[in-house]
Amino acid sequence: MVALSLKIGVGNVVKTMQFEPSTMVYDACRIIRERVPEAQLGQPNDYGLFLSDEDPKKGIWLEAGKALDYYMLRNGDTLDYKKKQRPLKIRMLDGTVKTVMVDDSKIVSDMLMTICARIGQSVSLSLFLSSECLLTLPKLGCCSHAGFLFN
Repeated sequence: MVALSLKIGVGNVVKTMQFEPSTMVYDACRIIRERVPEAQLGQPNDYGLFLSDEDPKKGIWLEAGKALDYYMLRNGDTLDYKKKQRPLKIRMLDGTVKTVMVDDSKIVSDMLMTICARIGQSVSLSLFLSSECLLTLPKLGCCSHAGFLFN
């Protein structure tokens, strides 16, 4: 098989690395940590590979259990090796602000479950994602209704 040449961004550093297309994302992350000193910060499970798009609102996190060829990557594509966890500030309806760590690589419903568990609220049908936008989500398993403003 022909090696896949990818540009790997770690902070402000971009390195070109060769991978077999059948390499699992988890193994690619391990290889990056071994070969790029800038990638050796923090716990390995806190980091992942992100395939960005020209539109900054788009992009996908590569799943650790899938092979690189699953994502139809081409030579020269850029992947960012970056931290999956980030703080999210939530303004409650009573005006208080709570900060929780969220995993950006998770789907919204999983993030919602984590957020609600961490702030001690049950999952609601409707959440305010911003002051202009109301998102209605399918009920994920709780009875009471709670609203949150996400910043």
